[in-house]
Amino acid sequence: MVGSLRKRDRAREYLLGLVESRAVGQAIPSERQLSAELDISRPTLRAVVDDLVRDGRLVREHGRGMFVGNPKVAQQITGTHGATAPGTWTSRVLSHATIQAGTLIGNRLQVTPNTAVLRIARQRLVNGDPICLETIHVLQEIVPDFDVQAVEQNSFYTLLEEHYGVIPTDAEQTHAAAAADAIESALLGLALDAPILILERTTRDQNGRRFEFTRAAYRGDRYQVSTHLSLAKPTGDPPLAD
Repeated sequence: MVGSLRKRDRAREYLLGLVESRAVGQAIPSERQLSAELDISRPTLRAVVDDLVRDGRLVREHGRGMFVGNPKVAQQITGTHGATAPGTWTSRVLSHATIQAGTLIGNRLQVTPNTAVLRIARQRLVNGDPICLETIHVLQEIVPDFDVQAVEQNSFYTLLEEHYGVIPTDAEQTHAAAAADAIESALLGLALDAPILILERTTRDQNGRRFEFTRAAYRGDRYQVSTHLSLAKPTGDPPLAD
């Protein structure tokens, strides 16, 4: 068992090296050739390849072979304005309307169910590829006459700060795995029930008021979250558990 795991780890490292040394869409050697080069069984190699296909690092095309896939968009979670990520982010507004908060949004924003809320649904893209579907709910009273088309080329939070004096200060955010429904799969270019990552965020402004609740669905094959953790302990605290 230990020997099989070592061979599998060695095969994964070798394949990742191939992926990182080639351009997106470029072919890699066949399973037969790789199995001979690495001196491992075809089933063991295939299991490694299957993992990399699920991660989006490789694409397997029946009758043609294996090719380098698109790398995942990695967002680094930071202490300001949520996240940063490589690539050019743009948005396309799908719909917008002023609605009543209802029970769910009202609870998240701590307002009554009949409170007016501006809802904006938008598709987010990186270098023109759909990565995320995002539905923003923001208190209508703080964004009168909001230009929803402006969020297609600008940061939502920057617009709030520059035009309405609303400064996001902190947020509660959760992530959970899910399966894409019919709408999500169609707009994200995924198969039905493909894995997605659901992000939900409730944001407060400089006055401590909850003003925004957002739900976003990210492609599981093209997106990952990277978080920097500080493990240094304050003086006097007990040691960190390993």
